[in-house]
Amino acid sequence: MEDVTTLGISKELAAAILEYAEEVYGIVDKLRSGIKLLRSMNTGESMKELANAIRADTKADAMRREILLALTEVKGGYVRERVARLVRRLDLVSEQTKEAARDLTLLPYFELPAEIKEVIDELSKNVQESVKALLKSLTALMNGRPEEAIKISRNVEEIEEEADNAFLMGKRLLMKYGSKMRNAAIILMLFNFMQSLENVTDYSEDAGDYIRTLALREKSGSQTTS
Repeated sequence: MEDVTTLGISKELAAAILEYAEEVYGIVDKLRSGIKLLRSMNTGESMKELANAIRADTKADAMRREILLALTEVKGGYVRERVARLVRRLDLVSEQTKEAARDLTLLPYFELPAEIKEVIDELSKNVQESVKALLKSLTALMNGRPEEAIKISRNVEEIEEEADNAFLMGKRLLMKYGSKMRNAAIILMLFNFMQSLENVTDYSEDAGDYIRTLALREKSGSQTTS
């Protein structure tokens, strides 16, 4: 008999999903590192980190495809569908992080107003914290700790609200400084960049919702059999 988790998927598949989530978090971590390096005026190392984040998305995408293929063998339709949706949200986290990294390589960061730089730093911090909490919640779920998974997933939701507030502040600052920016393309790219960061926390929250749904099902199942 195949060795399965309490969720009803094989331990091998569960390990692959966690490895994929770790890879996605690594992309986010590289973006955050790139922004911190920019703040410390280390442009060369920052560009290397951002380039690494962009390249890492290709590896993550290949991992995702293998997982979705393996999911077709999972018998339980409810679990299969929600795990697939969870994996897709992780893919969107990866894609949006990659887009943010690309935009940042083009933005004239050092010419931006200090207040906007602060918003960028806050948003990138929210992104890192959100995906880190998501990874912890997913790890708990895959290791048969549904209550812990549910508790941590709520942190993801709280961080998303913080990112919403930071993004709103960013839009206000674009209104404040927009007339002083000579190149309209920079304003548009800056908006898209901040939106990509906020989108990461949105998709992370969505993934957390799927984790919570699966954890509640796992928890009720364990109570029924106990």
